Amino acid sequence: MLLTLNTRVQLLPNQSSSSVLGNETILLNYEAGTYYELNEVGGFIWSLLQDKKSLLVHEIQAQLLDEFDVEPAICQNELMLFLDNLLREKLIKASE
Repeated sequence: MLLTLNTRVQLLPNQSSSSVLGNETILLNYEAGTYYELNEVGGFIWSLLQDKKSLLVHEIQAQLLDEFDVEPAICQNELMLFLDNLLREKLIKASE
């Protein structure tokens, strides 16, 4: 699926997460038996999805722009790459 700013994303129930040592977050995908380490920004996005259950990509982008000092175009590109990776790893699902 091609992600756009109007794509709705939400977490899938096959993982667990934990904050560790400062600003890093560890994800564990139970089904695949794999784990992932997220930096501060990735952990922030993950936390948003845990709290809100379902968000549009542009809503996540707005939160990132409020929280971090980043150019809007760079934010959008990096966010799309990050969400695409989560989608490919089956950690989130997306719908229009």
